[in-house]
Amino acid sequence: MRHLPIALLTILLLSCGKTDNTKEKGWEYLAASRQAYVTGQYQQAEAFIDSLRQKCPKAIDARKDAIILLDSIHIEQAKLELDSLESYIASIQNPDRFQKDSLDFQHDEAVQKVRFFERKLQYDIKNKDK
Repeated sequence: MRHLPIALLTILLLSCGKTDNTKEKGWEYLAASRQAYVTGQYQQAEAFIDSLRQKCPKAIDARKDAIILLDSIHIEQAKLELDSLESYIASIQNPDRFQKDSLDFQHDEAVQKVRFFERKLQYDIKNKDK
């Protein structure tokens, strides 16, 4: 039931005014992606961006904005993974040395993933109009 408003919005946006104007459709896909992002439906948001890329190759400005949105989606997904891993690590009582080393490695990787996407977002914002 949670996905119903997104689905209805998507159908409305993408079916209204059958036109060959791919730039307008690009903005519609981006709007649908933003709506999915705001509601925490990151996979759906990524799917809209993929559709934008495939179906609207001439919607350059929408595609540029989609790159920044995709970076934000990746940051949120990486943060969720990190939070999940940290919760798991906190739940383990007296890990042995090998388990601790493995968990430390996984934690370091998760932190680096978040940092990577944060740096990528800053780079893409800075270079959006180049």
